Formats: sequence, structure tokens, C-alpha cells
Amino acid sequence: MSEPTTLATWAAAIADALHARGCDASHLLTRAGLDPGKLAEPGARYPLRGMTRLWNLAIAASGDAAFALEVPRHVRPQTMHALGHSLRASSHLLDALLRMARYSRLVTDAADISIELDREQICLVYRAPTHDVPLANAAYEAFMATAVNLGRGMAGQQHGLLGCEFRHAAPADTSPYARFFACPVRFDAQQNRLIFDRGLLQRPLPGANARAAQHFDTAAAAYLARFDAHPVSQRVRELLIQRLPSGEPSRRAIADALHLTPRTLLRRLAGEGTHWKALLNDTRRELALSYLRQGRSGAEITYLLGFADPSNFTRAFKRWQKCPPMVWLKTRSAGSGSGSEPVPN
Repeated sequence: MSEPTTLATWAAAIADALHARGCDASHLLTRAGLDPGKLAEPGARYPLRGMTRLWNLAIAASGDAAFALEVPRHVRPQTMHALGHSLRASSHLLDALLRMARYSRLVTDAADISIELDREQICLVYRAPTHDVPLANAAYEAFMATAVNLGRGMAGQQHGLLGCEFRHAAPADTSPYARFFACPVRFDAQQNRLIFDRGLLQRPLPGANARAAQHFDTAAAAYLARFDAHPVSQRVRELLIQRLPSGEPSRRAIADALHLTPRTLLRRLAGEGTHWKALLNDTRRELALSYLRQGRSGAEITYLLGFADPSNFTRAFKRWQKCPPMVWLKTRSAGSGSGSEPVPN
């Protein structure tokens, strides 16, 4: 199983919250190993390890242990792709929560979201991932706070929230959580969950639009179908980006991470019209150009791309772009006035 991912547009909401706090979001994204250029790219996704690093950096930079509670203010319908639009067209809040559970993998496949019902209450449960990549406590807080914020926006005071529970330990100051959720908040609980009054959740909503909800449900289902048929080449690329800073990974190591044999990996890549060496070179080349645009040094790029020394990186760059890195960067800067990307000769 490959590493879980999260929509880059969700990271954009985190970046907006950081900007509002006066923090350099682009710098923090880069430090987390995430390309800031993907924030506005439709359908782009970030690996979970990078998102976990981003949460840790965001909390440190903001100096606020409850920073995750700021993120819902910056969530737009497009933040959650088609799901954000279908949620707002739901007939009642229970309908919206059921959609959230059904299509949550569209936003992230890092945690399982489910609904538990009894006669009087409904719980939205965020279960711990079964993979070995940790999901930041702040990520749970932000997802759950966003669900509550959405309910308030759709139903006002009739959103029916009765309680909020987190599995992680309580922070030193729990008052921001009490203010935000405006209900009993418990830490060190058995699971992460939001508890709602069932009767209030089933009240009709003024913004209900069955036709629009069906349209966006179809779009969300289509996205998930494409996501579930994720090309092996893209999964390999994601693994390369994660592992290159530790040195060039072997084909066997990548195959093992995907639970494939090296021979099967090559066959699957061939079926997608590529091969191992081309994918490794193309990934390094794209990253090199991105890092140069960000102003990173040659030594840092050498490390991030897994080259043994700067001369190896320079030789590879000359093969890719027909000129040394600094020449390419100067040529690009000189041609930026034309609005087009120059191609060095």
C-alpha cells in the first residue's frame, strides 16, 4: 500500500491561516518537503508525511498549540473539491455528515471517517489510520473543527453539537477548544469523534438543492474512481520525492514499498508508457527546476535530489537542460519579461 495523500487545496487552507498569522507559508511548505506550486493545481495531492511535517512546523511558527482551529475560517467549497459543494447542497446536516463519511477519501485517505447512530445521538468518528505514517493531532483537530464550522454555516445555532472528543492528550491550555466548539471537550478519549443531537441534524436546511447535490456527488464519485485507479507511475513519483533526500532509492526499495516485485513494477510502468530510469530522471528534473525557482542553493538541491555530490547534479542538469543550473536560472530570469519559459540552448 502506498503512502496516504491529502488534497493540496487543504494545505492551501493551512497556508492561508499561516499568512493570516504573519508566517511565511511558502517557506514552511518548502521545509516540509511540499512544493508550494501545487497549492493551486486542481486535483494535486501531497503525501501524508509532508503534511504531518507541515502541521508541526505551522504550530511551531505560529506559537499556538491550537493553531488547527484557525484553519476552518480559510476553508472554501473548492478546498474539498466536489465534496465541498455537495455538502452545502445537502437537505439536512445528517445528509451532509453521511456525504462527508462517504467521500472523505477525496480530501484525504489518511483516516477513516464513519457515522455511528443511536436513537438520540449521531457520532462522526475519525478513526486512527492503519498504516505506519502518523497523522498529526492537529490534522484531526482541523478536520473536526471544519465539520463543526460547516454545520454552523448551514444551520446556524441549530447545528446540534453535543460534545467533542480527542484521543490525544490535552494541551496545556484547553480554553481555545472550549471557545471554538462551545460544548464539552474531552481529551484522552477512546476515539476522535463529534457527538450530535439526532433530532436537530434532521431538520431541513434552507440551502438544500437536491439536483446540485446529485451533480456534485457524481463528480466526487468520479474523482474517487480515478484516484482508486491511481497510476503506478504517479505512486512511484511520490515515493521518489519522499526518499531522494536520503539518497537515490533502489528499484527494489520502491517496489517493496508498493508491495510489488521489481519485475512486476517494471511491467506496470511499461504498461503506462514509461520505465524506471525515465521516471527517476523526469522526477529529478522537475524537482530541480522547481527548487531553482525557489532560490535554493546547489548544495541543498544536490541533497534533496539524492545525488552524491554537486558535480553529479550539475552533470545531470546539463543532460536535461543543455546548460548548467545557474546559466538556466539566469536565462530564465532574463526571459521572464516575455511571460514565457525560456529553453536554454
